Amino acid sequence: MRKQRYLMAFHYTLRTIILLGISGYIVYLVETNTLQLYIGWRIMPLVKWSAVLIYPLAVIQAVIAYRHFKGDMKACDCCTPAPSKSWLRNGLVYSLLMLPLLLGFLLPSTVLGGSFANTKGITLNSVFANRNNPIAKTESDLTVSDDSIDHLLPPSDPTPEQLNQMFYTEDQFETDLAELGKRLYILPVIKVKPEIYMEVLSSIVVFIDHFVGKEIEISGFAYREPDMADNQLVIGRIAVQCCTADAAPYGVLTEFDEAPEFPDDTWLSVRGTIGYTEYKGNKILKIDVTESSIMKAPDNPYIYPNFSFLDENVE
Repeated sequence: MRKQRYLMAFHYTLRTIILLGISGYIVYLVETNTLQLYIGWRIMPLVKWSAVLIYPLAVIQAVIAYRHFKGDMKACDCCTPAPSKSWLRNGLVYSLLMLPLLLGFLLPSTVLGGSFANTKGITLNSVFANRNNPIAKTESDLTVSDDSIDHLLPPSDPTPEQLNQMFYTEDQFETDLAELGKRLYILPVIKVKPEIYMEVLSSIVVFIDHFVGKEIEISGFAYREPDMADNQLVIGRIAVQCCTADAAPYGVLTEFDEAPEFPDDTWLSVRGTIGYTEYKGNKILKIDVTESSIMKAPDNPYIYPNFSFLDENVE
């Protein structure tokens, strides 16, 4: 009987340690500002609250363990089944719960970057020929002259009516991107903010004909694919939907003479003009860089889809 009590106390003590470890690890990630390296910002509040809820569960397990150890707890199967008598099975179950905790505490938090892009590949912004894109209708447009582009582009200071015509779309999915495009077009310099990174680039791609020649600022890590020219590199970011398990590299091709000076994974802030080029048989968005500088990696290097991007300030 005493052996059974001690065995039950041991099981509940292990459960207490595991629950405290999970709660403590979440608190550790929050305090070290590294929780954002593992999950998307939308579910961060839920994860933080889970640490608060797990802690009292751990206390309850500790109380039960103590009562079993003191012999104050009567054994019954009415609340919870008795643990398995197999040490192998118990060891496997507890190991599966403790191994992630050990790895989390022992291994350093790693920021995904260029090496991750090398493994998974990177998504570049393709320019598709469509009704909104008189510049990119045919292959010959890749060699269109500057004079032709100037003729196709609308006024630099359009009226609201002209903006509505420029960014008109019948596609419901593109309606919000069109509204964003109106706001971006009137800016002297388009700043690709992390909060609306993918949305800004998507709007530019959909209405590329109106943005060719416009100035743009963007930041990210340097990345190259083996077949890129010496003066080319990608300014990349890691896009996260829910957590880093679904992370995907995302970026824009840039061209400038100083590109070879920057090793992969160097964080850069660049400024240049919007254009397009052909890469691997696809027309893609590119930036002809006029200014570049090395920057410190941001505290949160990842970008996330923003379903309320029209509420964000684009200036």
